[in-house]
Amino acid sequence: MNLFGLGKKEDKEVLEQKKAAWDARSSKIKMWMFIIAIVAEIAILVALAKSYGLLKEGVPLGDKVAVVDFNQPVTQAFVNDVVKQMDKVKKDKEYSEVLFIMNSPGGSPTASEELSEYLKDYNKEKNVTMYIQSVAASGGYYIASAIKPLIANKNAMVGSIGVILPHYSIEKLAQKVGVEEDDLSSGEYKKPISLFKKVGEKDRAYLKKQLLTPTYNNFIDAVAANRGMKREKLLPYTEGKIYVANSPEIKEILVDEISALHRLKAKIKKRLDKKVSFVNIMPEEKMGLFRDKIEFKLSLDSKFDEGLR
Repeated sequence: MNLFGLGKKEDKEVLEQKKAAWDARSSKIKMWMFIIAIVAEIAILVALAKSYGLLKEGVPLGDKVAVVDFNQPVTQAFVNDVVKQMDKVKKDKEYSEVLFIMNSPGGSPTASEELSEYLKDYNKEKNVTMYIQSVAASGGYYIASAIKPLIANKNAMVGSIGVILPHYSIEKLAQKVGVEEDDLSSGEYKKPISLFKKVGEKDRAYLKKQLLTPTYNNFIDAVAANRGMKREKLLPYTEGKIYVANSPEIKEILVDEISALHRLKAKIKKRLDKKVSFVNIMPEEKMGLFRDKIEFKLSLDSKFDEGLR
């Protein structure tokens, strides 16, 4: 009997069994690692797609209410973005209506007029609820006034109905460093303002008559029409003053109701009498490498419109 030969055979079988068991465990580990990697990749791709607005928010039951958070100064570029998103909502039957949350200190008069008129027309096709959360000043109020009733947080700042054309003079600094302005122009009023001098009385009167006063009157007339009141009734509140929304003096003049956002949402749900999901329709900030984009913009003109506040 060869005891040594039997021992070697048994050792070989044990090693083969251990190797087979290890291979089985290794295969399972590899399979789970592969599954985890696939799930992680899918999650990343979904997150990126959502950040770029490629995927719609899932709503399990009921309708959607589109939420527009107008949280920037009023510029034509931002207004164009808002209109673009709201146009999509108008065509989408999944959305019952729009909740427009105003958080803007104002900006361009023309952009304010464009969005104000757009909202009035939009409201005829799909209901818009206007809520002033923190501030609706100047152009922000111009836009907010387009929708009635005008609902606000009690501490929101509203009003500032007026027009301003900012101007800074570096005349004294320029003299110290030896910088002079040397323009060529034709037409007496082609360049009524300059950084290198104060605005003269003649140019000041010209700008006020030709630009500021007409824009100011348009602002007053638009708000009066939006609020459904005579110009004379609104005039005491159009001197550029800012008000806290729950001030008794502006009740049913500049603001109709005081509420909080969660209560307003609950009111909308009750009115619609169905399960509702509130979906922010404005694009989120881009992620990753595409977020860090620097733009340089040069203009040969004075951008009066963007300067009016």
